Amino acid sequence: MGKHTDQRDRTLSVARILYEETDERHPMPLADLVARLDRYGVAAERKSIYRDLAALRKHGLDVVFRAGSEGGWYLASRTFTQPELRAIWDAVAVYRWLPEDQRTEILEKLAGLAPAHQRKSLRRPVALRRRSAREPEEIRGVLDRVHAAIQGQRALSFVPYCYDRGKTWGPSGPRRVVSPKGLLWSGEGYHLLAWDHREHALRLLRLDRMGEVLVTGLPAQGPEADAGLWAAAPFGLDPARRERVRLRCCQDLAGEVLDRFGGDVTLTPDGDKFLVTADVVMGPEFWGWMTAHSSQAAVIAPPWAAKLWTQRYQPREPSRNRRAQAV
Repeated sequence: MGKHTDQRDRTLSVARILYEETDERHPMPLADLVARLDRYGVAAERKSIYRDLAALRKHGLDVVFRAGSEGGWYLASRTFTQPELRAIWDAVAVYRWLPEDQRTEILEKLAGLAPAHQRKSLRRPVALRRRSAREPEEIRGVLDRVHAAIQGQRALSFVPYCYDRGKTWGPSGPRRVVSPKGLLWSGEGYHLLAWDHREHALRLLRLDRMGEVLVTGLPAQGPEADAGLWAAAPFGLDPARRERVRLRCCQDLAGEVLDRFGGDVTLTPDGDKFLVTADVVMGPEFWGWMTAHSSQAAVIAPPWAAKLWTQRYQPREPSRNRRAQAV
């Protein structure tokens, strides 16, 4: 390749080399920078490169020089730090509402934001289990219309859809009109908090059960609602069932309690056990969790819940074998 000395090409080439190959741990000496330019077919002298570096600084690139035997020039700051980029990469990798080819494309673009020597550490494979029968493109389309309705303060209309036992996807009721109030993320899926125009009440709707979604010309109706309040407690999304409970748990359950109730809860020692008080949604999910850990946890407050736990949910001692009783 013939060498040329176009100043704009040289300056852009210097910026590209610094962006793709350098960071604080990998500065590039001036001699190596000249060699890289030579590989691109760009002729350069030390003085001209100094002018290029000054121009890049002037236009906002954080170009830094570090003195010493292992020093050199490098790009000190980027749009995302490496920990930030890893966090974004991991979030995209596990976001199940993306088609696989689109996920791969986005991850490759994210890798391009890091210097070449960091890209390998970003590529951490994650196994993702598909849990919905609907395709990600369909859910993304519903999500886009919901956002459009919220931003335009318009009502939505949709037809409730579901699957029958033959896995046939179809309508399960008449078209409904709602005013979206906010989106929640729970159980690795989207839920829409909306005001139902016919029932005059707030409802939670699953986006993957909404079909033929349209943004109407009707203005949004209903009272203001804080979607965050619906997801403020574990074990469900219904604030009407929110209750402050107290549990007595075995020490072995501490990790599970912190995972489900959050790291802010206090675990108070109680003999060889501990007590925990927290706000939860007391629905089937909560009682199912309690039943699964019945040998390690018990409900002790409020009184009505403690009584219900003792009478209905706490497993009874296994009855003796009738033959043994007869003997």
